[in-house]
Amino acid sequence: MDSSPNTLKQKLGKKETELKTVSDTLLHHKQELAKTKSELGSLNRELIQTNQAMCVLAKKIDTQKAELEERVNTTITTKIMPIIKDIQTEPKIKKFWPEINLMAEHLNSMVTKNNLYYKTISLLTETEIKIAAMVKNGMSSKEIMDLMNISLETVKTHRKHIRRKLNIHNTKYKLSSYLLSVLENDENPMA
Repeated sequence: MDSSPNTLKQKLGKKETELKTVSDTLLHHKQELAKTKSELGSLNRELIQTNQAMCVLAKKIDTQKAELEERVNTTITTKIMPIIKDIQTEPKIKKFWPEINLMAEHLNSMVTKNNLYYKTISLLTETEIKIAAMVKNGMSSKEIMDLMNISLETVKTHRKHIRRKLNIHNTKYKLSSYLLSVLENDENPMA
């Protein structure tokens, strides 16, 4: 092993050079890390501001949605439904009563907050909704038959299907009373 002072100086010089290179590299990485940390901090602040702005926007949208729903509900309830009720009593357009009743039920479904009402409407077909609306309004099966131009047996079958779908078959509840309570009130007649 050569341990001359020149060899040791060369090794020492080589190690010092390597150490300086590593130190410079480390310093460079440290600067890059600081720069990245600063950029991430800026991005984080921007994200926080964006999130706050989104929260404000979401609240504003919710408020506007509630206001719009209230305006639609008020318009339907105070302006459209009274006109439909007047039309429903007009004998000259009796042949259109099923469609008018169906339209009234769909409009009512838009303004009511009654979950039982939504469930009831969603279970029935369009024809069943028409017949249910007429039953609710006190029409007899014969009147429904004449108005819809279908047989009495068809009306009875639809009534039976309505009772089954609403789970009131084999019960003491009268279909018209049940429909009145479900389609007009927020009370559950089964309670």
